[in-house]
Parts: sequence; C-alpha cells; structure tokens
Amino acid sequence: MPEKTNDRSVELVTEPAEVLPPTSRRATTHRALSWLLRRVAFVSSLLLVGFVVFSGVEGLLQANSLDGRIVETRAEIAELQRDADQLAALVAWLDSDAYIERIAREDLGMVRPGEESVGVHAPKRGELEINRSPWWANLLPEDAE
Repeated sequence: MPEKTNDRSVELVTEPAEVLPPTSRRATTHRALSWLLRRVAFVSSLLLVGFVVFSGVEGLLQANSLDGRIVETRAEIAELQRDADQLAALVAWLDSDAYIERIAREDLGMVRPGEESVGVHAPKRGELEINRSPWWANLLPEDAE
C-alpha cells in the first residue's frame, strides 16, 4: 500500500527476483581457467617488460663504463707515447758522438791526439743524482727535454 509523505508518494514494489539457471561445473571451470590465463598473461607481460627495461639499463651502464675505460686507455696511450718519445731521444743521445766523447773524456780519461791530459785530485763524484723522473731522463742533457 502506498505511503504518503509530504505530498510525495512512495510505492514499494516487490518483484520476484530473476531466477538464473544453475551454472554447470564446466562453465565454472572455464571461468576459472580464463581468469587464471589472464593473470598468467599479465604476470608474464610484467616479467617481459621488466627484463627488457633491466637489459636496456644494464646496456647503458656497460656502455658508460666502456666509454670511461676508453678515455682512460687513450690517456694511458698518450703517456706511453711520451715515454717512448723520451726513450727514443735517449737512444739517439746515447748513440751520438757527443755522448761517446763525453764518456771517453770524463769516465775513461781519454784525450784527442795533440791534447794533454791533466789530472786533478778532486773528491770522488757521487752517484748519479736522480733529480728528474723517470730515472733515464737524468741521462739526457738538460736541453734535450
């Protein structure tokens, strides 16, 4: 029966609920498998995306690391090239007539024909002073650098 409240009428209608057919075991199983397959596909997709992202980031980090190693290696090559140039200069100096004459006069006491040898008693010369690095740079004359 309708109830009246403040000039508005509210009518309660009760209709019988729609009766759904009972679901079969096969339909329930199909629904569960469908749900499971969707979840497996979703998780697999997440794993695949994660793998791709991780691989990309790892590749970028490796590329950055390799770039740093390339810079370090080039600097090392430049330093080794400078050392090789200095060693080549040392070999050229050691092969020069000026060096051979210096060693012959200072260490062996030799003189050229027509020259006289004069002996001076002086304190013994100490060992070669290492005042430049690398050690073999001390063998080069000061102006050869």
